Order: sequence, then C-alpha cells, then structure tokens
Amino acid sequence: MSQFFFGKTDLVQLTANHSRPFYFYNLDDAVTRARAFMKHGTRVHYAMKANSNARLLQAFAREGLGVDVVSLGEMQKALALGLDPKKIIFSGVGKDREELESALQHRILQINVESFEELQHLEAICQERRAHMDIALRLNIHLEAPTHKNIQTATPESKFGLDQRQLPDVLGWLKASPRRVKLKSLTVHIGSQILDVPVFEKMSVEIGKIYSGVKAQGFSLERLDLGGGLGIDYKTKGEDDLARLEQYMKVLLQSHATGAEIMLEPGRFLVARMGVLLAKVVYVKKTADRQFVILNAGMNNLMRPALYQSYHRIEPLAPREGSENYSIVGPICESTDVFAADRRMNVVERGDWVGIFDAGAYGAVMANTYNESQLPAEWSVLNGAMEVT
Repeated sequence: MSQFFFGKTDLVQLTANHSRPFYFYNLDDAVTRARAFMKHGTRVHYAMKANSNARLLQAFAREGLGVDVVSLGEMQKALALGLDPKKIIFSGVGKDREELESALQHRILQINVESFEELQHLEAICQERRAHMDIALRLNIHLEAPTHKNIQTATPESKFGLDQRQLPDVLGWLKASPRRVKLKSLTVHIGSQILDVPVFEKMSVEIGKIYSGVKAQGFSLERLDLGGGLGIDYKTKGEDDLARLEQYMKVLLQSHATGAEIMLEPGRFLVARMGVLLAKVVYVKKTADRQFVILNAGMNNLMRPALYQSYHRIEPLAPREGSENYSIVGPICESTDVFAADRRMNVVERGDWVGIFDAGAYGAVMANTYNESQLPAEWSVLNGAMEVT
C-alpha cells in the first residue's frame, strides 16, 4: 500500500474513508511556529482571520498567544473558547455600534481605531456607557509593500488605517477635552504575504518616529503594534521560513528605538504550512489543446487561486509513473475555478487523491456554499491525537 506522509500522518491512509474534499491540519507545526515567535519576548496576537479553527485557537492560547479579531463573530468565538479578553485586540475598518459595545462590555485589551469617524463614534459610546477603553490608532503610512495589489493595505488608495496626514487633527481632538478613550498604542500594517524583509525595516523606522513624536506631546503610549504580513514562499516546502522569521524579528526589534512593548499580529506565517486540502480526481478530461484534472474541490473550498492567482503546490498522494501537463480545476460553474494552469505533475487517474498544500491560511475560513456545495470538514492532529472540528 502506498504512503504519503505529512508530518507524521499518512495522508493515503487518512483519505481511505473519505469521498468528499476536506482540510487536514498538522497543528504541531503551527505550535512550533508560535513558539518561534514567542521566544523573542513580544506580545503576539494571532490574526484569527487566517484560520479560526477552534482546536487551533485553543492550542495557541495554551502557548500564551492572544488574538487579533476583525468582527463580532470572531470576538464571540474567541470568548466562547475561553480566551482571555485582555489578550484580544479588535481591528477592522467597519466596526459598528454592536461590535464596539461588545468590546467595551468584555473589556478587551484594545480597539485598533482606523478612522477619525470611528474614534468619535467610540468616544460617544463610552460617554453613554460611562466606560473607558484603551485604543491604538492604526496609521496608514503610505508605504507600498511588494505584494499582490489586492493585499496591500498602506497605500493612499487603501481603505485601511487613519491617513497619517490626519494625525495632527486627531491628536488635537484627543487633547481638547478629557476623553474616555485612552490612547495607549500606535499600530501599522502594510499588507500580507510579504517576503521582502527590508520593507518591514522601513515600516518600523517610520512608525517609530511617529510614536516618539506622539509620546513627546504628552500621550501615555505604552505599546507599539507592528502588525503582521510576513509571508511564505509557496513554491518551496518551507526550508527558509524560520531563517526569514529570525531576520524579520531582528529588523523589527532593532529599528525603531522607542522603548515600547512590541505587539505583533502574525497570521499566515503561523498556519499556512500546517494545512493541506485533500481532493479527489473526478475526471481527467482530454481535449485537442490540453488535459484538465477535474477535482471535487474548487474555489468554493480554496479561494486564493481565483482571488489572487496564487500558487499552491499540488501533488498526487499515490503518484503514477510519468508526468503530464495538466490544468487542475474544480467543479464550480465559473471559469475562474482553476487551481493551476498548465502544471507539470505526475500522472493521475480518476479516483486518485491529490493534496493542495500550504492551505492552512485563508482556506477553510473563506470556504463557501456556492452552487449549494458542502463546506469542507477540518481534521487535525496535535500530539498524535486526531480530531475533526
């Protein structure tokens, strides 16, 4: 019987009793990466939007990580799982009244405010409820990150963050009278899936200067939140990941000289490698121009290739002799339902299973029921124990 190991798990054996596509997570890998972050002494808040699997969140909480949430649903899930409210920060450009009131009610660590309008709204709610809230101002510092345009977050055109040119007006408003919102931190995030570590140094230097200037005006800043965005090279198996992390941490911790407590919001780097989407070959369709491997998983299960033309390694679990050029596609009635075009791969036949790797980030969390399809199950292993959630 053939074998294909992912960590210590034989994926061939795992798929034996399945017919529908599903995710499998090696949570031990995610924990190892979390520990690599935590050893540097920073306050780490996992960006929950990357993967909100309950077992994963609980494993991270045991390692001392907090979470960065971007919706009421994410905050409620974190709280329901027993995460400490004082380890929750709330980001996002469109936090409505219900979300802000819930954050106040649960006394989370801080709200990352992304506009002057949101700040004034939050202050009004705090006045009504006679409550106080620690906040960070998320600044858009107009730094173009070398990544896909759809995941850049600090350009002048971006919806994210308070334009740094508005900062004097905001600080003046905060000083004008006693406020129930308390400015304790500045935060910055320039984008996602960034492999160019030097751009993080530019970011850190710039926000460090702003932080020092704000503190010099008498604001009692304590924390500097340097966001997330560190990527992985999807065309490799991760051999250089931890070396890139060390370079990233060195840059962040040595480039701003603020004396602040450093907060980080990693997401993809922690969880992408731990995940594989397992799918079955429905047909190998041959035309005069090409061969299509049609899977029973599609863009409804993994959106990244359709959204960002992103690359994922795809491998048969029981490879046959020889190789062919294939377009690897899903069953969804959309022309964008393509995982890979003209990809060289070992020969596959109907009924074979393939793994779509590095799918632990922005995979299951973005899955949907388009075409009335089923959501994929999520299996995971941690310390040798297998569970489905």
